[in-house]
Amino acid sequence: MQRTIFKCFVVTLTLMAFMMMSCTPETEIIDFNGKRVKEIISNMVVTEDSQRLVLNEDSISKIFYLIRHAEKDTSVKTEPLLSEAGLLRATRLADIMRGTRVDAIYSTMTLRTMFTVDSLADIKAMTILPYDNKTIKETMESIRKSDEFNRIFIVGHSNTIPSITNSLAGRDIFTKTFNESDYENFIIVVANKSGTTDVYTLKY
Repeated sequence: MQRTIFKCFVVTLTLMAFMMMSCTPETEIIDFNGKRVKEIISNMVVTEDSQRLVLNEDSISKIFYLIRHAEKDTSVKTEPLLSEAGLLRATRLADIMRGTRVDAIYSTMTLRTMFTVDSLADIKAMTILPYDNKTIKETMESIRKSDEFNRIFIVGHSNTIPSITNSLAGRDIFTKTFNESDYENFIIVVANKSGTTDVYTLKY
């Protein structure tokens, strides 16, 4: 009789444990692609809807931040400057990056790209490093191998940033160039010590 009661007790406990496990909510996996960046604090990306993407510093080799230049003055055909909207976006960019580490800022040698990261360079007290689109592959390979720079910001163009992203990621993240009217892309490529890469295609 006692043995029967004990068995029933064990079965009851097992069923209760199983039911509790079944009712436990699964950890939500958040898709950050397309979300808008509010700020980056150290290794944490905070989006405008208050989601937090924490990048594991212990497993990371390098982090690349990539953007297209901000809005340009379309009334000028040769070497346009930033429009008023572009200047506001450049200021916003500096605010986003204010609280995180940046080791190097790379820009093509056009006024619209350099002015996009000018405020960022100011708050970081850094010099903008120029690169040429003609030697972009060599530049990216040099950055990959460098031990000096591990948190790299790169500004480019609608027809170059997608291909640079693909090169750094080691796979095709983008299959076409950015739309000419799209200035919002904010891409993070995380190169892990394991040799893998994580890519987040955000907005700002």
